[in-house]
Amino acid sequence: MKNKYNTLHKYIYEHSVKEYRKETINGLFRSILQPLISNQKIESCILMRLNDFDDKNAIIKRLNFSGANILYYSDNLKELKYANQEVQEIWGDTEFLIVLSQRYSAALIWDYTLSEVRSYSPVCMFYNSKIITDISKKILENSKYDYKDLLVKYAPDRRENIVLNQSIGMIASLLNEKNEDIIFGEKEKENLVPADDTIKTAEIVSNNARFISHEIKNNLSIINLYSKILEKRIENIKESEEIMQSLNNAIRNITTASENVSSLISDLRCIASPYKTEISVKKIILNTIAMCQEKANNAGVNIVVDDFEDCITTTDKTKLQCALINLIYNAIEACKASCLVNISCRVQKDIIKISLKNNGEMILPENQSKIFEKDYTTKKKGNGLGLAICKEQMKLVGADINLVNSDEKITEFEIVLPKV
Repeated sequence: MKNKYNTLHKYIYEHSVKEYRKETINGLFRSILQPLISNQKIESCILMRLNDFDDKNAIIKRLNFSGANILYYSDNLKELKYANQEVQEIWGDTEFLIVLSQRYSAALIWDYTLSEVRSYSPVCMFYNSKIITDISKKILENSKYDYKDLLVKYAPDRRENIVLNQSIGMIASLLNEKNEDIIFGEKEKENLVPADDTIKTAEIVSNNARFISHEIKNNLSIINLYSKILEKRIENIKESEEIMQSLNNAIRNITTASENVSSLISDLRCIASPYKTEISVKKIILNTIAMCQEKANNAGVNIVVDDFEDCITTTDKTKLQCALINLIYNAIEACKASCLVNISCRVQKDIIKISLKNNGEMILPENQSKIFEKDYTTKKKGNGLGLAICKEQMKLVGADINLVNSDEKITEFEIVLPKV
């Protein structure tokens, strides 16, 4: 497969916090190289692998006037030492920018094939970190020539600068949010009819929803940061077992509350105007399952995905993911211990059908026609909005959700997407 696990994926999986837009990644790329261009006296080594030079040509040309020793990598056999490995096992479609110098070092690793949306990627980013030396070794050991002397000359020798990386991570996140808002806003404008007051009102509501989401996310990042600080501090506290359990329970509650608010933000964005992009159906299904896995594990429910050929469709990623999460959560809640949730996908002519089955409690026949109605719910704490909102929002992008069947043996829902 194109996104087969490779040597550098380890760092992306372990250190990426969120997915960034291509525009944000390009901005981070330029910001990492700018100090070398601004201060040409800095001697440095740059390791670089790009699948597309076009949108980075200008900044790369300016490097010719710096004191940088640049090593370019590609899938050209002459530039690689395989050590009995395939190209995919070394770095596949993964791109990177590594800067090494004694006083300044940085690493940026991304791979667009790891995201269900083609213009997004999870990102591993470090500044002045010992991890950069480890990453460099992984890259250089797969080079044609012996570059050990470069690591000796340029490798930074310093303590891990956690605060610096957290600060830069926050800036990068805010930059990405700004890019999201700008592009999302431009997309909305295309669909606006100035003479229609209803649409004008919808624009104001949507803009407010994005603003609220943005501000909540800022505060959530602070909550997450301090919960991590608490975790670190607790490791150094030697108190009674009762106090330790109380502190750990407090951190779990903070984390749970943070995750709940994040879920509410997703619901808020689900109601926003449609924003269609090309997505990989298989990747969004697998990513959504990963998000729901902890809830399934806690409930003793097993989620199984049938093997199927990937397919591409153009739809709103957030709306589809909201629909999948709703159906998976409902299936988990309908199941008892040792139940099974089965997900499959098939292409039929011009449509894509995603099927979600569970062997939990059936939906009573008299209720089956009501489950997509607003304000209808069988849950004690339910608000009756989940499936109703999902069905409405999916219809906005030419898709649909239906209950196929529910009896004592199995309950099956189906999401139907256009194959466009």
